[in-house]
Amino acid sequence: MASTATTSSLPAPPPPKIYAARSKAPIRSVIPHKIALALLTPNNVGQLRRLNSVLFPVRFSDGWYKDVLHKDVAAICKLALFNDIPVGNICCRYEREGDSEVKVYIMTLGVLAPYRRLGIASELLRHLLTVAGVGTSVSLRDPNAPAPKAPSASTYSKSSNSNNTNAASKSSKDSKATSAKTEEPKRESRTVKSLYLHVQTSNDEAKAFYESQGFKHTGTVQDYYKVGIEPRSAWVLERIA
Repeated sequence: MASTATTSSLPAPPPPKIYAARSKAPIRSVIPHKIALALLTPNNVGQLRRLNSVLFPVRFSDGWYKDVLHKDVAAICKLALFNDIPVGNICCRYEREGDSEVKVYIMTLGVLAPYRRLGIASELLRHLLTVAGVGTSVSLRDPNAPAPKAPSASTYSKSSNSNNTNAASKSSKDSKATSAKTEEPKRESRTVKSLYLHVQTSNDEAKAFYESQGFKHTGTVQDYYKVGIEPRSAWVLERIA
């Protein structure tokens, strides 16, 4: 019987140039599996980078990866784990509207080809609609609030001239407690008005997926993607209810 080449012996695929659906090779349904969503941290953001390099034809900046680690978007930026293996992600941002509302823009939502058709993308979107669906109230840092003040130097000087061990120990504890109570930035409450995203006009499968989740086609943007990505046009899909 002829031997079969292993995956490791094959050359790595080139980066994608389009968002079109790839051929699927689903994991066997008989294999027990667990789907979980993980918080993005500095320790796993490298895994997010690797996933995006395979899933999407665009390249995200270092600033983009810094932004998705921000506390305000912790609930709407997640890694998808399949049996503890990172296989997909969703990353969104808030866009303020008027004085009291906000839109949620879906920047990325993707799952590696072998793990599609397992409900992972649906789970990612379901989570988003739960924590930031239309009508949901979200707490964001007030962009007009001044930066929080650091503890003054005098906070740490109480025990500098003390010869009493117990007094020094107490002063040290007080200093740490004061430091822990550093003033939090002022926050504001806003209501989610809608969720939206762009889908490349060649990606009928993605368009159908979002439409099945309540998104509507509200427009088309020509030359949305940079030169080198074809087609460059994108549909705008939005959910307002």
